[in-house]
Amino acid sequence: MTRKRRMWIFGIGALLLIAAGVTIPLWLLGSIRSTTATSPDEATCTVTRGDLRQTLVVYGDVAPKQEYTFTFDGDRVNEVLVDVGQRVDEGQVLVELDRRQLELSLLQTERSLKEAEAEGVPSTIREKELQYEIAQANYEDATLRAPFAGVITRMTQPTSSSGDWSLRLIDTSELYIEATVDQLDAPSVAAGQIAEAIVEPLPDQTWTVEVVEVGGMATASGSSTAVSVTAKLPEADPRILVGYTAEMEIITASATDVLIVPITCLQEHPRGWMVIKILGEERTPAQVTVGALSDQYAEITSGLEEGDVILLNSSVAPASRADDTDGEQSETMRQRMQGGTPPSGAFPGGAP
Repeated sequence: MTRKRRMWIFGIGALLLIAAGVTIPLWLLGSIRSTTATSPDEATCTVTRGDLRQTLVVYGDVAPKQEYTFTFDGDRVNEVLVDVGQRVDEGQVLVELDRRQLELSLLQTERSLKEAEAEGVPSTIREKELQYEIAQANYEDATLRAPFAGVITRMTQPTSSSGDWSLRLIDTSELYIEATVDQLDAPSVAAGQIAEAIVEPLPDQTWTVEVVEVGGMATASGSSTAVSVTAKLPEADPRILVGYTAEMEIITASATDVLIVPITCLQEHPRGWMVIKILGEERTPAQVTVGALSDQYAEITSGLEEGDVILLNSSVAPASRADDTDGEQSETMRQRMQGGTPPSGAFPGGAP
């Protein structure tokens, strides 16, 4: 049997399998050129030039610039001068502790220092100076002052007088969003990237934030491994409270005036990504290289030219095409390309 006759019989067999609903891998189709015309219900698209941006959605919480927690003995409390929710200035007195014992120690070390100075022995003088400095610092520490301006957010009082009290102060002069990103997506996130943020209790407004820090290590988070990401809000809006949940869409890559095609035109292949080119009445598999991705489009860096006509939804068989929406196909394809998994649910609170 001649090579031409074998290829003719092989091509006829492949078409019969397609008519019977059998899917043939692209690597096999790549060895033949089908002369079957595009059927009326099969849509096509033309390769064009355009702009796109690749984004990554992450979820986190609003965090303050800094925070400090005071812990002190309950049996030493003389007076608490602040309440939860109160704003305080830097250096403002928050708590006064009993300082009688500390005052006694300060007076004793002061007297010892004067006696040492009268004797004139340098080593003894230095020893008494250090004791006096320590006693003086302890005496001053009995007055708890705010190390920075902020808000008192929590005060814990023990049930017994001998237990420890705690007082939490946060600095809201700057606000941040602390989130986590899956380890597979972490390499695409970097400081300086811009993101659009939505705070759950304020879903009608969007804030442009900047990524300022990406964690230096990955940690276990449920069944996956994640890396921390911190972004800074442009201003400390008083409507945004520390602890609010937030969604960030980070722009991880962008491309301008590049060849783009709908994601649904692409089909996965052991050697990469492929599309079906339409040349007259012929369909020809073509391997392509994919660059940046958006929710619906992919940048093509090689394998196609502007004006090429390709089959739309080439990764979905005609019989099942009506069962999937374009949005579901696009999101699934995008996640597969980026190495991640689609989110299990929508953003809480109904954010768009």
